[in-house]
Amino acid sequence: MSLPLEATTAGSGDFGLDAWFASLGDEFAGRVPVGSLRPRMVEGWRLLWRGRELEIQVDADFPFSVATAYLVGYSRAKAEPHVERDGKLCLAAKAVPGDRLRTVQAVVANAIQLLAENETRKHDDDFRDDFGLYWLSWATRGGARVEVLPGLHGADKTILGRAVTTTNGRTLVFPGKAEATKVWKNLTGAPPVALRETPVIAIDPLPAPDRYPETAEELWALVESRSQDGVGLLKRLMKNSPKQAVVVLAGKAPSGREHYAAMYLRRPLDRGGKPFNRQTMRKNIVPSKEATKAIFGRFELDRVATQRMDSSASRLPEGVNAQMTGAKVIIAGCGALGSGVARMLAQAGVEHLRLVDPEDLGWENIRRHELGALAVGTGKAKSLANSIRASLPTIGLVEGFASTFATFAREHPEVLKAADLVISCTGEWAADASVEDALSQSGKKAVAIYGWMEPHALASHAVLIGNGSNFADGFDDRGGFRLPAVAGGKPPPAECGGASTPFGAVELAHAQALVARLALDALRGLASAPAWRSWLADAAAFQEADASVTSGWAAARGQPDEVGGPYEGDWTFS
Repeated sequence: MSLPLEATTAGSGDFGLDAWFASLGDEFAGRVPVGSLRPRMVEGWRLLWRGRELEIQVDADFPFSVATAYLVGYSRAKAEPHVERDGKLCLAAKAVPGDRLRTVQAVVANAIQLLAENETRKHDDDFRDDFGLYWLSWATRGGARVEVLPGLHGADKTILGRAVTTTNGRTLVFPGKAEATKVWKNLTGAPPVALRETPVIAIDPLPAPDRYPETAEELWALVESRSQDGVGLLKRLMKNSPKQAVVVLAGKAPSGREHYAAMYLRRPLDRGGKPFNRQTMRKNIVPSKEATKAIFGRFELDRVATQRMDSSASRLPEGVNAQMTGAKVIIAGCGALGSGVARMLAQAGVEHLRLVDPEDLGWENIRRHELGALAVGTGKAKSLANSIRASLPTIGLVEGFASTFATFAREHPEVLKAADLVISCTGEWAADASVEDALSQSGKKAVAIYGWMEPHALASHAVLIGNGSNFADGFDDRGGFRLPAVAGGKPPPAECGGASTPFGAVELAHAQALVARLALDALRGLASAPAWRSWLADAAAFQEADASVTSGWAAARGQPDEVGGPYEGDWTFS
């Protein structure tokens, strides 16, 4: 099929497209009848290519949405890479906004190219590299989902996992009881009531869609032929005579990516809608070595959408996850700044966090704090730890301590000694000094980052201290900063003795990111002490606060431009 993709007419409206399709000659098989359009589609055209039929369909947003190509008569027995269950082709073509003809031409060209490459089997490995997506496409039990937390050996080893089912149809599968208890407690605040033995069976190779099990008998055969020890776990599963069970297959793609595929097994139902009893399941099966296999084969099977619970790690920059997993971080001060830094580090892959703050959350905090109204009246550190664990239930350890840092250091010297980094976001000179004093004791390997904001959050600072440098060098005896960036400003409100100035979540975000980025750089060895980074707000923010940049800052660092921005310099003072 030769396509006139270099059409001379830009063609818009129905006439332009119909004329272009008609120009394809015998390959054009007419418009798609309205009754045959796919859901949400409003018009379509049929094409013939090498004995196959394609439909190009568009929705009501077209041409501000891309056209969709479907392969007619598609089935799992004839599965092809990058073709979904309903025949939809997964193409890279994008809409050319406002141009109907060029948008459709791009889709047709991409579709023909994909089908031609599939004929040469160019993409066959994609069945296994993207195994999870194909399994999802061919799932047979809608509304159900199995979520798997891989064990230490990942998809290389067959294990007897533990599963817990939620009230909304999710089944969570863990490599063992300890992992199940930790994650479930993080999610719900309580240990799981019941755990079910669940086989997680390593197979090699992963099957293509035409070999996905349709029946329990096919599942047994697949495990028998592609797993070293999986049949033993299936036999163990049958000893418990379950009414229903979950079996998970695990395997590696040629690229090394690990995939998991779950199936629900259940006894057939009798005429009254009740599961067959044990006697019925065993009826007419002669006791023998093959009896367990025969009973297993009588279960009904559904393929279920399956996800990895640790899949978020793949969204982190390469190498970051491994570096962050072992890092031990203590954060002193879980207010507006510290709470955001803590959550950012947890989301960035830091697995061990201790949060220290003696105060409770108040209503005045909730518009610029990670915790909302439900946490008012509770301790900031412990409530923040609970919130992070619930949001990231597979995280290693997040613990909150309702105390000052000085008390924490006295009561938990072993934790401080093992720490890699201490981050002080207290905003108080005396509290910061207590951090520096505790770390100055012998045997402490941790470096420290001190983060704070100047009035109205017009300037934010993050200072990495270690290697003989001292945070106190930047302050006078009463805690006055030697090189402030902000001069003047509207007076603070009377509440809290005027110790806080108004600012919002947007202004705060710059400070949180500044401290968190320096922390990640320090943990990854990309920044070394001493290091001092700052962020200044834009000129409009200074003007609104009736503030200006100090002459000392302008002389030392330069006058900021209208949009503000970052600064980096040495932590040295004359």
